[in-house]
Amino acid sequence: MTTESSDNINRLIPSDIFNTLSFYRPVLEHPILKDFLVLSRAYESGLRGAEYRREYLDTYYHLKSLMLGYSFNKSEDTNYAKTPWKDFLITQIVGNENPLTLLFERGPVTKQHPFAKSMYHEFEIFMKLYHFDWDAFLKETNLDDTNIFSAHIFFPVPPCDEIDLAFSTEDIDKAFNATNEYINHHGLGIFEINVSFKIVAGGRLSPITNQKYKPMDSLVGYDMQKKELIANTASFINNYTGLNVLLQGDMGTGKSTMVKALLDTFKDTKLKMVEIKKDQLEYIPSVIEYVKKRPYPFILFIDDLSFDEDDADYKIFKNVMEGSLEENPQNVLIYATSNKRHLVTETMSERDNAVHTKDVMEEKLSLSSRFGLVLTFEVPNQKGYLSMVLELAKEAGIDMPTARIESLAIQWELRHLNRSGRTAEQFIDYLKINSFTED
Repeated sequence: MTTESSDNINRLIPSDIFNTLSFYRPVLEHPILKDFLVLSRAYESGLRGAEYRREYLDTYYHLKSLMLGYSFNKSEDTNYAKTPWKDFLITQIVGNENPLTLLFERGPVTKQHPFAKSMYHEFEIFMKLYHFDWDAFLKETNLDDTNIFSAHIFFPVPPCDEIDLAFSTEDIDKAFNATNEYINHHGLGIFEINVSFKIVAGGRLSPITNQKYKPMDSLVGYDMQKKELIANTASFINNYTGLNVLLQGDMGTGKSTMVKALLDTFKDTKLKMVEIKKDQLEYIPSVIEYVKKRPYPFILFIDDLSFDEDDADYKIFKNVMEGSLEENPQNVLIYATSNKRHLVTETMSERDNAVHTKDVMEEKLSLSSRFGLVLTFEVPNQKGYLSMVLELAKEAGIDMPTARIESLAIQWELRHLNRSGRTAEQFIDYLKINSFTED
């Protein structure tokens, strides 16, 4: 072993420096870094060659197995760097939620920050890890003649390659600022790039990936409702001033589709949407608590909301809408759709048996009144229905005389006993599937 190569290895392998991590300390619990730390400390103890191989071969191949698994699992996800090792490190840097990255999420952090020295120290550690010489290490420890850690297997594209490019310069300032800017612009943790979320076991948020949403312009009809919904959402995004929205009316009129289309309309903003199912209303308070300090406008979207007479979730939701001593945060609004006008089922027995009928009915009606903006969707008349059909047929490129399309559309309506935007869309899909042509 030459003096030059030994100095190079000693310069690049961290050992106790790991213990000085503060902000990013949680990353030390990752199995890959745990194994790497064991190997690093063993090297610094003076073990080399056959002796090192005999003592730490199992640890190394456990690390290699983890890195191979990471590489295959990451193949369809966002790539930050070309090699597995560098990509893994940057994934930890941009994905770990800690006081520093949460600060990055909110905006620029300068060297004038009182904790700047500690912040930059952490990036010095990551810089050493990033430039770790795997070729030299594997050669001197006689562990492996194949270096999978430095293999060029990923193809990062802008803007995801920005941090890798900054770290490659070995300039701490550039790496720090690139990470700060990336997290601020593109989000932190699960909020990075993702715009829609669902609630999974335990009330946790999980991204909804690979889901496409219809553009608002593709939704035919209900122009007034579109205009008001877009205006309310734009005000919410730009000024954190907006109203909770209830979209109520007949089935199949495009209420939920219109709400989801907002993600396309405002795709260049930081708008996030959380879909909440009817049986998950109990998690709304915990979701609000989790997101209230994040720098994103959140829409909590509840589709097909309604309550039966003795529904326990009614009080939970009513408390959320009415607020408490602590008002709901400015960055959260609730958008809900319902096929019921007043959300809560009304029965004749209540009217007959109540001592104060007016009080009972006002209680039932009070929930829908908590929504500042109520948009009503009614089934169109036949003229409106046919107008929708013709517009959709034009967009779909269906080559058929207008009279023929209208005749078939009326037959379709009678077969399904329904006249709505959903019925019109299903009819157009039917035409496309069967490739109708003029007789």
